[in-house]
Formats: sequence, C-alpha cells, structure tokens
Amino acid sequence: MSPEDDKESPEKEFAANTSLHGFNRIVTSPGSSRVLWVFAILFSYTFFGYMFGSMMHSYFSYDTITDTKLEFADELTFPAVTICNMNKFDADKLKVVDWSYLSTFLYGIQVDIPTVLSNGVPPDETINSTLTGVKVEDMVFQKGFNVSWKRMPYCQWRGTDCTQLNFTHSFGHYGNCYTFNADANNALKQTMQGSGNGLMVIVDIEEAFYTESFAGSGNSEVGLKLLVHDQNEPPMMDTQGIALAPGNHAYIAVKQILYENHVPPWGVCQDLQLEYYDTYTLNGCYLECRSKHVVRNCSCRSYDLPGTEPTCDPPTMFTCVKAVLGQVTRGELKCNCPVPCSMTSYSTSVSYAGWPNIHTRDFVGPSLGMESSYLGENAVVFSVYYEKLNYQKIRQLKAMDEGQLSSSIGGTMGLFLGASVLSILEVCEFLLRRLLGFLGRHRHPKVVHVKPKESSKSGTDIYK
Repeated sequence: MSPEDDKESPEKEFAANTSLHGFNRIVTSPGSSRVLWVFAILFSYTFFGYMFGSMMHSYFSYDTITDTKLEFADELTFPAVTICNMNKFDADKLKVVDWSYLSTFLYGIQVDIPTVLSNGVPPDETINSTLTGVKVEDMVFQKGFNVSWKRMPYCQWRGTDCTQLNFTHSFGHYGNCYTFNADANNALKQTMQGSGNGLMVIVDIEEAFYTESFAGSGNSEVGLKLLVHDQNEPPMMDTQGIALAPGNHAYIAVKQILYENHVPPWGVCQDLQLEYYDTYTLNGCYLECRSKHVVRNCSCRSYDLPGTEPTCDPPTMFTCVKAVLGQVTRGELKCNCPVPCSMTSYSTSVSYAGWPNIHTRDFVGPSLGMESSYLGENAVVFSVYYEKLNYQKIRQLKAMDEGQLSSSIGGTMGLFLGASVLSILEVCEFLLRRLLGFLGRHRHPKVVHVKPKESSKSGTDIYK
C-alpha cells in the first residue's frame, strides 16, 4: 500500500481534530453508534438553523420596546404658558374706517362706512377716510387683546409680582397671544410642588367689547385659551389648549413627559430642518406647512402663520385662506411632519372652583378697579403649577440590538453545536484549504508514472 493510501482524507482529519462537538465521534465510534451520532448532529444543526433563522427574522423586523421611568428632582424647568383671549379685536379700539375694513374678516360681508354708521357705531374723524397699505397684523396688535395692568391686574410667580414684561407676544388663531416664560435659554424653575409655587394670573376678558362672529371669524365662545408647552415649540391655539371661562378659578396641574423616539428602521422619528424655527417640532412643522399651502394657493400669507410673504387682506382671509386651511384640516392638502426624535410634552389635569366668593367680590373688585358684578362675568383666574416634582421619561428601544443578537447566536451555537467563533474559523480554514487544493489539482493535472512490468523469466532464459 502506498503512502497516499495510508494518509487520512482531509475530511476525516478535520472531523477527528475539530473543536466542533460530535464530529470526532463519527470517526471513532463503531458502526451502530456512528449512525446515532450522525442523526444527533443532523438534528442539532437543523434546530440551530431554525433558531438562527428565527433570531435573524426578529432582528430584521426592527421591533421596539418602550422603557418608561419616573424620575424625581429637586427642581423642574417650568413650561411656557401661552394665553389668548377668544377675541381678535376690541370694539372700543376700532374706528369707523376700521369696522368697514375688517367687516369681511369679522362677518363675511363687505360693509361700507354709511352702513357701519347705521348699525350704531358712533361717528369719528375717520368717516371720510379709507385705509390703504394697512396690514392686518398691525391692526390685530394695536386694536386687540393685551396684558397691560388694566387687562391683567394680578400676576404672581412663586409669590412675587409679574407684569406684561414677563410675557412675549405672538400672533395666533385668536389674534394676540402672550407667553409667560418663553425664553428657553433662561427658563424659570419650580422648586416646590403645589399651586402656590407656580403661576397665578387674573385676566379681564372684557366681554362687552367682543367683535367675534361664528359666521365670519368662526368663533362664538367667550373666555381665554391657555396652552402649556415647551419653550422651543410654537403654540397652536386653535387645535390645542384649555378653554377657560370667566367666573372660575382653574387649577392646572402639570406633568412633564420626555420622549426619546428611535430613528428608522426601528422607529419613524426624523428631525427635519425647518425654515422659520431653530428646533424641529410638530407644531413648527404644521405651521410652516399651513403657511406654504396658503401662499401657494392665495399668493399671500395669513398674519398668524410664519413666513416673509405679504400678509393677506381681510377679503382674502375670509375666502381663500379660510378655504385652504379647511382643506388642510380635512387632509386634502398634506403635511409631511414626522415625529421628532426627542420632544418634551406636558400633560395637564384641570379642576375648577367658583370665583369670586362674596368676600372676594367686596374686597378684590374695588382694588382691581372692577365692580363686584363685573368680576364673575369677565374675570378669568388660573393657576399653573407642578403637582409633583417629578417627570416621566419614555424611551423607544430596540427589541433586539446587535449585542443581544450576538449573545443569542452564541448561546444557541454553544447549546446545540458546542461551537464558538474559533470553531467557525476552523471550518473556514478547512473550506479554504479544500478550495485551494481543488483549484491546484485542476491547474496542474497529476502526472501518473507507470512502472514497466518485470519479466517472469531470467535473462538467460530469453536467449535460450
């Protein structure tokens, strides 16, 4: 027998020396045991393949889990609080020419000055004039709601007085809106829980001077609209917020919620670059989307939407702008506003108490310059505060990340195959050597040497 015949095959040599469990048993076991080991190895590798496929399917399903934590703190950043009176223009501030100019916006019909006078508006110096080049936002700012001492006679933050200087103006669906604690870089902190340690405000809505009409501007309510929100998020007062009626004290308990959402493919969050806001928020995205649809269809911008385009006049506000915003609300005009990857939200719970009581009417009314009967019909009182000094953190996590996938695969390999990373390297080395050997044989065919046959007779017999 030649040395080549005595040499073991590479497969047999690999099976006898590999660290993979079971293969050496196939080589060394007798016939009947060898069959059992073959079946055991086939079963183990089949089950491992099934488990491996299940793990890869779970990983590439990109499922997520939600991790919720309740954190306690010594102090919490107080949210921004935006208030708007449900009335864009104060009647006592409008001149005759203003009524005529705004009539389409307010009531849906164009009214000339003689008709304005016939409806009981007292004449003034503007009866022979017209408004040209006047912007709607200028009229809203000058002739609408404000937070001067007359309209906001009482304001306290953690027991200290606050004034209109602590509020930031913005335009909204209800006209002039004012935000307390609007500066994200210098936000106020609440250090003790409870209603006495937050913001308390009394606002005079002046119902007698309301100019709103359900048919025109679309508002028939009386009171304030209040929204608690993050400083980086612009308020959307028409779709969010709490309605506050006069004659009540609203206690608004706040809870802070921090969201951390996952990027695709595990989640759907995405932080887009907005044109008019530094930080991406859903409200900012929706406001910009509304503005772009209005500009595209009306060739002007609504005064309460972001942008640099010229603002629309009252007739266009009532016709085109109102129709376009209705299409956006109904979903006929789309907005691509994905969920932010991180956001701060505030949940509120509201309770009400009647206000004022008999002693408050007798004392507070005169000190605020209001008659006792006037308070119950025009004064809105609210307190905004953290009920507890804690916040909730909600995080979206991968159901299976790369480390968990590796651990699961390694555990399954160890359980069914007795294998490790080094075992896989052994298999790779064996396959590489066999491949190189196969290619080498085909590149250099083996030369077979044939030995001459020996004669069965001696040389002397040949010559006989």
